[in-house]
Amino acid sequence: MKRRITALFTALMMLCCMMPLSGCGEDENADNTPNYPVEVGGVKFVGPPSRVVCYSSTLIGVIYAMGYEDQLFGRTVNCDYKEANDLKACGTPDNPSVDLLVGNNVDLVITDDTMTRKAIDSIQEKEIPVVVLPRATGRSSFVEMYGALGAAFQGGNKGYNKGCDIANQVFTQLDDIYRLVENEETWNTCVIISSDLTEFATGDTLISAILEETGGFNVAKDSTQGEYTLPDLMRSDPDVIICPPGVEQRLRAKSSLVGIPALDNFRVYAMDMTVFDDQYQGVIKGAWRMARILHPEVITDDIIPEGMIEPEEEEEVFLD
Repeated sequence: MKRRITALFTALMMLCCMMPLSGCGEDENADNTPNYPVEVGGVKFVGPPSRVVCYSSTLIGVIYAMGYEDQLFGRTVNCDYKEANDLKACGTPDNPSVDLLVGNNVDLVITDDTMTRKAIDSIQEKEIPVVVLPRATGRSSFVEMYGALGAAFQGGNKGYNKGCDIANQVFTQLDDIYRLVENEETWNTCVIISSDLTEFATGDTLISAILEETGGFNVAKDSTQGEYTLPDLMRSDPDVIICPPGVEQRLRAKSSLVGIPALDNFRVYAMDMTVFDDQYQGVIKGAWRMARILHPEVITDDIIPEGMIEPEEEEEVFLD
């Protein structure tokens, strides 16, 4: 309960910070509250942008979820969000096509914290504003991310409130899952993100927060930036390992991991971790799949909403 109160307080503080510059002290729900000007990520908006390039597959999915796709002009070359395929490819976060942005009168670039400082500077030098939104690491930053995008696209009243509402709806569904498993045993769990065993869901990831919502304790919670090693994995002694398909065989080939309960008890489960790249429906789907892995006796097929588990996953999720 304490962490939920803290998250709510943080969200309320963000609401105060995102109020329109000219509307301080006004009722945020009043019809006459202006949407602009508003400041997002250090960028002052006097009106909605019309030609936006997004260099983040995660953020572009959120933009589509919020209904702002008509304001998008371009995307990163390596964007894997299929609905955005028709947008103009404008380089990568490391090497943006600045001349293309200038030549097409792009009026806003949105990216996450993976874009390099050099790349950001090269865009800003052409007087194109860049909004950098850190990747969500939990409930409060998830709401903050949605609210900030809404404020940029639609203003500090309508847009911000719309974003917060949608983000809270996502976590309301996660709360529903949490209530189903909150009285069940909490399993010490390690979540491996990459197939080459180099990236883990550490405590500063949204996946870690979702794991807690679904009845698991993240053994890598005290680590950051995905940095967690196989010796760390051995010392943490996880009861459950969730990993991309095919990783179980690599783990069993490591003699240093002999004796880990998850391996000894055949509690290594395959899951497509890219589902979390879609931070709208993908977050909800990923949560249901994690909950079913950790508590199959409670999260049965008859209570899982339609579409949360893909048919092709039925045979590969449970390896034991």
